[in-house]
Amino acid sequence: MPAFEAVGGMPYWIDLTTSDVRKSAHFYSQLLGWEIEGETYRMARVQGLPVAGFIPQPEEGGAFPDTWITYFLADDIDGQVQQVERLGGRVLVQPTEVGIGRMAVLVDAAGALFGIVEPGGEDAFIAAGEPGTPVWHELTATAGFDEAVDFYHGLLDWELVSMEASEELTYTTAVVDGAPFAGIWKAEGVFPPQVPSFWQSYLGVVSIDEAVKKVPELGGEVITEPWDSEFGRLCRIADSTGAVVVLCEVEEYVEQDIRESDPLEGVDL
Repeated sequence: MPAFEAVGGMPYWIDLTTSDVRKSAHFYSQLLGWEIEGETYRMARVQGLPVAGFIPQPEEGGAFPDTWITYFLADDIDGQVQQVERLGGRVLVQPTEVGIGRMAVLVDAAGALFGIVEPGGEDAFIAAGEPGTPVWHELTATAGFDEAVDFYHGLLDWELVSMEASEELTYTTAVVDGAPFAGIWKAEGVFPPQVPSFWQSYLGVVSIDEAVKKVPELGGEVITEPWDSEFGRLCRIADSTGAVVVLCEVEEYVEQDIRESDPLEGVDL
């Protein structure tokens, strides 16, 4: 499985805040083939590469339900945290040392939970886009869509491209060098008023149909039956403790056997 270097502002890590770490770890290890290690903080790996973590909810109950949190790569975590309130957000957890570096947990101007991370090492390599790894990140803005767009542009210096697909769908995509890596969906009026804005993780699987069969067996629930989209075959599920995630069918990575004497025509570089 290949890993590539992330640049500032791109998705870098995901954590699941869960009311039952052991139960959640079992669910994803069986569904996605994750190798999970650790005690209080558990880390998931795919083919040796770290892809996600599990954080226990506070014993007195969290401010948010069990949920996946998307962390973006910080260029200057201390300086960026200082900008959050000025941009209309809130700081829940100041920059704190964890296993992969320093993390801060924040709430954006639309009310969605997210984080930023400053890796401990000099390099910022991530695994993504393959089965068992994150393949997309999407903010569902149930309120404050315009405020969210301005917030992320100001905090993470995102280059944003608006897409007016129809009168019913307003969508903004964050891109780097022309390649999209995250989206913001204007979902006002789509969900009940009490549902706050939220970041949604998309996790890759080889076969949606095979994954969906396993979900109820592992204690989860299929929220939306599989459907075909322009991004691939998708399915929205709740895991064994109720955290919502989207599964996305993606092809397995096939390493190309290239020799110096081979012609380069037709080879993906």
